[in-house]
Amino acid sequence: MDQIPLSATVDGVSTVCIRDRAFLLVERAREPSKGWLAFPGGRREQGEMPQEAAIRELREETGITATEVTYLTTVTFDYSTPEFPAPKPFRLAVFLALDPMGEAIAADDAAAVHWLRVEEMAKFDVTESVLDVVRELAAGF
Repeated sequence: MDQIPLSATVDGVSTVCIRDRAFLLVERAREPSKGWLAFPGGRREQGEMPQEAAIRELREETGITATEVTYLTTVTFDYSTPEFPAPKPFRLAVFLALDPMGEAIAADDAAAVHWLRVEEMAKFDVTESVLDVVRELAAGF
């Protein structure tokens, strides 16, 4: 997958956690995309590096702690993205947690947390961008 410079300009981040071939997804408690499942994540704070934001957002939304993440890809959402319409392009850097620790709980703006395998995701509203990342990673199992 692509490499991201440490100072890359992205608007938000999300973090992929995998345990026993299951992916940690949060149910969004707020619009946009309220009720949809996505990787834990959110907006970067001013001056925050994307990697730092990914680790912070993971902890805030799920209670899961990671000390290291690796960049996977960047997804851009805009007005034509049905599950996450944005008035202007929104760049989301996706990271993989290399050492996730702890038990997942719904916190911050997550209504619920789910550990799901790829085949279980069809029962839920899961964003297409999440499914793309999940399928690519699951192919390596």
